[in-house]
Amino acid sequence: AMLKVKAVSGATGSEFESLKDKAKALGSSTMFTASEVAGLQLELAKLGFTTDQINTSTESILQLSQATGHDLAQSGEIVASTLNSFSMETTEATKVADIFALASSSAAIDMEKLSVAMPTVGSTAAAVGIPLEELTAQMMVLADRGMEASTMGTHLRKIFVELATKGISYEDAMAKINASTNKVKTATDLFGKRAFAAGLILAKNTDQTKKYREEIDAAGGTSKEMAEIMDSGVGGALRRLKSQAEGVAIELGESLIPIFSKLLTGVKDLLGWWSGLD
Repeated sequence: AMLKVKAVSGATGSEFESLKDKAKALGSSTMFTASEVAGLQLELAKLGFTTDQINTSTESILQLSQATGHDLAQSGEIVASTLNSFSMETTEATKVADIFALASSSAAIDMEKLSVAMPTVGSTAAAVGIPLEELTAQMMVLADRGMEASTMGTHLRKIFVELATKGISYEDAMAKINASTNKVKTATDLFGKRAFAAGLILAKNTDQTKKYREEIDAAGGTSKEMAEIMDSGVGGALRRLKSQAEGVAIELGESLIPIFSKLLTGVKDLLGWWSGLD
C-alpha cells in the first residue's frame, strides 16, 4: 500500500519516509491498522494533497471515521472536498471533522448524507459568502424535516444562486417569507418552483438553525471525544491490539527484508551459474 502512496503522491525519499512513519505511528495508536492509514493516505494523494497536507489532516480524518462509523476513505474524501470548496487550509481538517461529527450526532443527518449534499452545494455556498458552519446548520434543519441528501444539496444551491442573482441576503429572504400572508408564493418568487419547499422549511425554523449554528461554533474537540468513546471498552481494546499486532508484523517484515534480498540474490546467481553449464 505504501508503494502505491509513493507512486501517486510523488513523494521523495524523505517525504515517503515521513508518510510511512505516520502510517505506522497512527496504526499502533488508533483502532485503524497501518494498512488502513496507508489506504487513507492514498485517497488523499489521489485528491492532490501534498505529503505535508496528508500528514496534517490524516489524524483528524481517522477520528471522524471512528467517531461516526463512516468508511475511512469516504471520510477522507468528504473532508478533503470540503476543505477545497471553502478554500480552507489542511490545518483546519480538525475543524471540519468536529463540525461533521457534531452534526451527525445532533440531527437527522449523517456522514452518508453529508457526503452527498456537501459536494453539490459547498462551492456555491462559499462563493456567496455562506460559511461552512451556517451551511451545515441549514442542512441539519432540512434533514430533520425528512429532506433527502441529493434534494437538500440541489435546493440549497438553487437558493444561494437566486439570492445572489436578486441581490437579497439570506436573512432578508427568510424575514420576507415569514412576514408574507402567502408564504408559498413568496418562497416560489424568491427561489423558484424547485427550491421553494426548502425555503419554507428554513424560514419556519430560523430559531432551530440558529441553535444548531451555536452548537457547531462550540464543536471544538467533538470528533476526538466521540472517537475516544467509540474506542473504549473491550471492543476498542481488541481493535487496538489488532492494529498493534500489524505494527509488530510490519517492523519484523522490514527487518527481514535485507536477509531475504541477499537470499534471493544468491538464488538468482546460482540459477545463472546453473543455466550457463553445458
